Amino acid sequence: MTANDTALRHLLDLCRRSEKTGRWQYSGFLTPAEQDELLRCPEAAGFSYVLTGGYEAAERKILAAGNEAEAGPPEIPISVVAVKPKSLKYAEDLSHRDYLGAIMNLGIERSLVGDILVRDKQAWFFCLTTAAEMLASALTQVRRTSVTAEVTGTDIPEVQPVYAPIRLNVISERLDAVTAAFTGLSRGQADKLFAAEKVFVNGRNVTDRSSKLKEGDILSVRGFGKAVYDGIEHETKKNRLWVSLRKYV
Repeated sequence: MTANDTALRHLLDLCRRSEKTGRWQYSGFLTPAEQDELLRCPEAAGFSYVLTGGYEAAERKILAAGNEAEAGPPEIPISVVAVKPKSLKYAEDLSHRDYLGAIMNLGIERSLVGDILVRDKQAWFFCLTTAAEMLASALTQVRRTSVTAEVTGTDIPEVQPVYAPIRLNVISERLDAVTAAFTGLSRGQADKLFAAEKVFVNGRNVTDRSSKLKEGDILSVRGFGKAVYDGIEHETKKNRLWVSLRKYV
């Protein structure tokens, strides 16, 4: 049994428990692959649940299993820990990897922490509420930079998505055509991304390269970024399409 199989079994158990008790059940943070396993599972389709990471563009998400009609609205157990250097003057330029390494060095399980957003010399960690205070009090240094950390709510302007508009000239709205243009690869090279299961639409891995994108879909290509598909702008005289996207930056 693989790690994803074990994770899926646990998620299904949470769904069954919610159905039996009439109460919301929550998981730790799931990887995109674990989420995809759940979304593809026929048995999971029979349960009521939502996946959320605390903000719109989240990659790592928790499962909230339950039926709002029976259990009321869920109280999503996600908090944000805001981290900033004690002294901007002496602060290093820290990366996502640096912050994640500092968290792992504290002995905190990865499933307790969701996305880590880094902007300029600050960072925001999405984490389970049960771990937020402990994480904020324990995190005092990232690499050689002394930091302060405090627990905040998830509704803060700094963690809202920032987009860069892009326009692509494609033969059609087929996923393989848009993916090739989005990544700057040839169609043949882009096809290898599908075979490597690196193309996602709305959080689900997609291997059918002939499927078409719809307005509002979120295209994610591992190693190349993520964007909201806003649809066709216009058709050229040569029957090609100009399409617009908003890339997360």
